[in-house]
Order: sequence, then C-alpha cells, then structure tokens
Amino acid sequence: MAATSPAAEALQRSAVASGATAGRGPAGVRPRTKPIEAALPSYAVADDGTRLYYELFVPAGVPRRRRRPQLQEARPVLMVMGLGANGRLWAPAVRRTLAAGHPVITFDNRGCGRSTTPWRPWTTRTMARDAIAVLNALEVDQAHVGGASLGGMVAQELALAFPDRVSSLVLISTTGGFRHLASASPKGLLRILEAASRSVRAGDDPDRRVSDFLCMVTSEDFAARCQPGDEIWDTVAATLEDPASQRGIALQLLAGMRHSTWSRLPRLRMPVQVHHGTEDPLVPLAAGRELARRICGARLEIHPGAGHGLFERTEEVGERIIAFLTGCDACSNVDRSEKAR
Repeated sequence: MAATSPAAEALQRSAVASGATAGRGPAGVRPRTKPIEAALPSYAVADDGTRLYYELFVPAGVPRRRRRPQLQEARPVLMVMGLGANGRLWAPAVRRTLAAGHPVITFDNRGCGRSTTPWRPWTTRTMARDAIAVLNALEVDQAHVGGASLGGMVAQELALAFPDRVSSLVLISTTGGFRHLASASPKGLLRILEAASRSVRAGDDPDRRVSDFLCMVTSEDFAARCQPGDEIWDTVAATLEDPASQRGIALQLLAGMRHSTWSRLPRLRMPVQVHHGTEDPLVPLAAGRELARRICGARLEIHPGAGHGLFERTEEVGERIIAFLTGCDACSNVDRSEKAR
C-alpha cells in the first residue's frame, strides 16, 4: 500500500470533520460531494453600496460562532474568484486550506452569485476595494490573498493598493493585462464569452452546462473523465446553480479587459507565488511567466497538462500553495519574535 502524505492525512481528517463527502449511495451510483458549511455567511457593503456576499470557513476544532480569526491561529486566506463564477468554485481549495489549519474567506464578486450587480461599469481596482470591504467586515487586518483568472487581476490591484493588508499573494492562471500581446489569446477570449453566455441560458440541461464549463477550463481528457460524484464535477454543478447574469458577466469582462498592472508589478514586495498550466487555452502560459519575471522574487509553478482551472492538478497545486503559505507564516513569526526582543 502506498504511503499517505501528511497533507493527505490532514485532508482526510478535515473531510470527516466537515462532511466533505456524502454517505454511500445506491449500488452503481456515486455519492455527491457534500458542500462545506460556512461558519459565518454574511454581507459586506462596498463604497458604492454594492452588497457583497461572503463566507468565513474555520478549521475543525475552532468554535464556529467565532467571528474574527484569532491572531494565534494560522493567518486567514482570502480567495478571489474569476469571471462569472461565485465563491462556491473555491470548494476544493477551501477543503485543503482548512485541512492545513487556515481560516478561509470567500466571496461572490460584484456581478455574480449572491452579490448585487451595479448598473455603472467598474474596474479591477473597484473589485479590489470590494475585497477590502470584506476583510473590514470580518475585522481582519491582514490575510494571505489568492486570486484566479479575473480574481488574480483583482488580487494584483489589492496587493498594489493595500500592501499592508496582504501577507502573501498567490496568482493563478492570470495576467497583468490583455494589452500585452503574449498574454492575450483572441480564441481564448471568444471561448470565455461563449461559455459564459451558455452558462446563464435558462432551460439548458444541468449536466451539459457542467460539461461545457469543464471543457472551457480543463483539458479534453480531464473533461471527458470527470463525472457526477467527482469533487470537481460537483463543485462546478453547485457553482452553476447560481449563475451570473449576462449583465454581470459583461461588466466583469469589461473590467478584466481594462485591467493593466504590468508596469506596476515591480512595486510588489510581499512573497508571491504564480501558478499556470501548460494547456491553458484562455490565458497563455506566457502571461504567467511574464508575471513571475516582473515581480521581484516571485516563484513560478508550472503544471504540465493542466488547463485554466488547474483542476487536473488539484492535489499538487494545493500542496505547493500550502507549503508556500506555511513558509510565509514561519518567516512572519520569526520577524515578530525579533521585533519583540
């Protein structure tokens, strides 16, 4: 029997504690993945009055009624989602981060999920201030921040405008802007528009919508193998139960197309880890390489065979991110001890 890694053992314990999977189903029917229950679902209010739905998840053994993550615990992780997807799509990452002992904060970006959609256009800087509104609502002074795709663009603006609030930065399948030719794929942008519009069509078969989404963000092989009962399939299905409106997707896409941080990225001074799949059809690997090149000291993690969502490498990506966060926390604790002397 193959040895089980400490991270895998921790994940198994967390799954039992948080009910990560449902019980056995009828013969031949795979049980569906059980959603994680948030300790605190609530709303924050942005500067312009937009209501932002967020959820706080706490590790097993931490009192669920506690509102604010305590300083003696591992630093909380704020996760910022990409175009048209709500915070439920973070479920696999939430499970693995909780298993490592970190409280996790997810939220629905303006324009999707349970958050409201303003009529006026906005920018990724606006969305970065939304993230700060969520941290303020939870009285969190500083957090590790992770962002995927459009969420990675928002995370860049957050780290640039509010560096004291970001202890480390994880950028996943993202870019510093589409004006940089190497980071823009016309076919990829067309695929984003097509899949996003398909996801909000009323009356479409739910399984077909999940399959279409997977075909957009994963490799063809993974999309063909994924099925109901698999963690990724069930996560996508739960996400699509509450799709973004066409107006919300359009305004989010406009914010992404206007995003540009390339010239400002060298200002970042916190630890940064960049993840990108070699088979990403939406944001080319060249964009991830350029991000890592422009950010001083950034660590680039390339995942062979992985698409935009990196779902093919869920365990590998999770382990590398947790190791990165653990190292950042260890350095931060050393710095605190030295200052206290």
